[in-house]
Amino acid sequence: MVNAAKYKVMPSKFKLATAYIPFQYMCKLYSPMEGLMKGTIFPELYKPYKKK
Repeated sequence: MVNAAKYKVMPSKFKLATAYIPFQYMCKLYSPMEGLMKGTIFPELYKPYKKK
């Protein structure tokens, strides 16, 4: 097992990551059937992959 304190990989002042969660409003919902086809009932979360 590697001792992490012995092998510092990054400086102590360096931030690893900062996460944020934008506030979401529930204004519109897909119908149950449309939500099933799209994988979500929230239009804001529907982000289909585009074929290249």
